[in-house]
Amino acid sequence: MSTPDGSAPLEVRRELVPAPLFSICIPQHNRTSFLIEACKSLQSQTFTDFEICISDDCSTDGREAELLAFLHRSGCSFVYRRQASNLRYDANLRASIALARGRYVFLLGNDDCLARPTTLAEIAAHLQAPGAVSAAVTNYAGFADGQPVGRVTRTGIVGCGPAVAARSFRNFSFVSGVVLERAGAQRHATARWDGAEMYQMFLATRLIAAGGPLLYIDSVAIRKDIQIAGESVDSIVARPRLTPCPIVERHLPLGQINRLVADAIAPYASAGLRARLSEQVARQLYAFTYPFWIIKYRELQSWRFALGVCLGLRPDHSLAGLELSRAAWLRLSILFWLSSAAALAVPRRLIDRLSGSLYRAAKATS
Repeated sequence: MSTPDGSAPLEVRRELVPAPLFSICIPQHNRTSFLIEACKSLQSQTFTDFEICISDDCSTDGREAELLAFLHRSGCSFVYRRQASNLRYDANLRASIALARGRYVFLLGNDDCLARPTTLAEIAAHLQAPGAVSAAVTNYAGFADGQPVGRVTRTGIVGCGPAVAARSFRNFSFVSGVVLERAGAQRHATARWDGAEMYQMFLATRLIAAGGPLLYIDSVAIRKDIQIAGESVDSIVARPRLTPCPIVERHLPLGQINRLVADAIAPYASAGLRARLSEQVARQLYAFTYPFWIIKYRELQSWRFALGVCLGLRPDHSLAGLELSRAAWLRLSILFWLSSAAALAVPRRLIDRLSGSLYRAAKATS
């Protein structure tokens, strides 16, 4: 099938592996140099029972032919699909998962790579040791500095069910190195949380809540943020400071996480349990994740911008629609404002010193 202008095929497949263990699912948009480097780390794997599944979200860099040429040369099984319209992150990640045939989908950002040639072999051994696993999470390290981020601190089955899902959801905020049972991930596909930019969190939390075992793998599987001389990726780090900066509510996708996790757990918990777990989820976000981002925006933008982020995340917005008692809402509101005040008041000279530990606290739950 071709596009209306007769350009490159909309979908290209090369199925060299009949029933792969892994489908490496990569949502792609305009980061072709970085994606090729990521694929080189796949090409070098000692474990070859995998396919690469790339969903391109209408890239405009004009390098599709170059990417396809590399994929054909790589010797890897792959499927590449260029979407007919721009989907944005959540839907594009879902589209990459829809292409998969493997037993597990291994999620990979298009500017991240595997840590070493034996990574997939090691992950496969961990997955096969305990029997059936519905979700697994690995650790990662910075590409440039090699500094590991231990979002998990041990290897083994953690458990399953709604309570485990509510404790572990923050492990899935960084997409690369998250592994999901493919059939379950496709079965629970939904567009309800498009725009939250946390589709992998919804899927992992839903699979665990539904009774699927969660496996922690205390191994650095990913090198995050590939560096290429003379090239950069669009990110909040690279965006110019807003000057002048008015104090206005600034709504982040982060504000939807309470509702996203509650929705993922809801079919598998009673009303009373849902209320308790919703409070637990919000407590984690207010104590760890939200303060990190308020401080991050102080660092990248300004105190005024960070205050706007705080106002956009306030309980009226981020707790809306949850099954919470009045007492729980009050407790959470107090926690939010205390955490926000601390994040807004921490001296600038301490921000750089605290940023690493705050980042790890925002991602890790073990």
